[in-house]
Amino acid sequence: MFGCLTASCLKSSKPNTIVLSGLSGSGKTVLFYQKGKIKPVHVIDVPGHARLKSKLDEVLPQAAGVVFVVDALDFLSSMQASAEYLYDILTKATVVKKRIPVLIFCNKTDKVTAHSKEFIKKQLEKEVNKLRESRNAISSADISDEVQLGLPGEAFNFSQCQNKVIVDEGAGLTGDVSAVEQFIREYVKP
Repeated sequence: MFGCLTASCLKSSKPNTIVLSGLSGSGKTVLFYQKGKIKPVHVIDVPGHARLKSKLDEVLPQAAGVVFVVDALDFLSSMQASAEYLYDILTKATVVKKRIPVLIFCNKTDKVTAHSKEFIKKQLEKEVNKLRESRNAISSADISDEVQLGLPGEAFNFSQCQNKVIVDEGAGLTGDVSAVEQFIREYVKP
């Protein structure tokens, strides 16, 4: 996409790197262009297309934080795919071991028909719980770089993650990205 996905950028290790991820159409690229408002930060926009998600494995080791963008307007039709992508991020050994914080940014909330961050959080937790149950049933020998989420015998919620997971909202097109700015101020080293 428009992010820094060249080989030279992937090799650099910066403590001020934010990885933008999420499905295609969620608004990652709009957020990428909003980064100028924020202190110096290296932003990598990982394409949301399924075939390009493998790029995530290349950039996560250098991440100071992950901003996972969800389309709050079209959430229900993309809920399962969003949950799968988020599950993949939250169970990456790199994310867990380095305790990389994740901001789930519910984008496009300026629209009247957009879902609230509370609704999206609750639905993502339910979907991640379903994924956790089905994937935990698979032999651990079949899972390569994955850490189990949540507490055994309890329904999953984001507070059970070893790394910090924050759910917030805004609208990239209108410039309402204060949640992203706050996340970067808090977790990215200058």
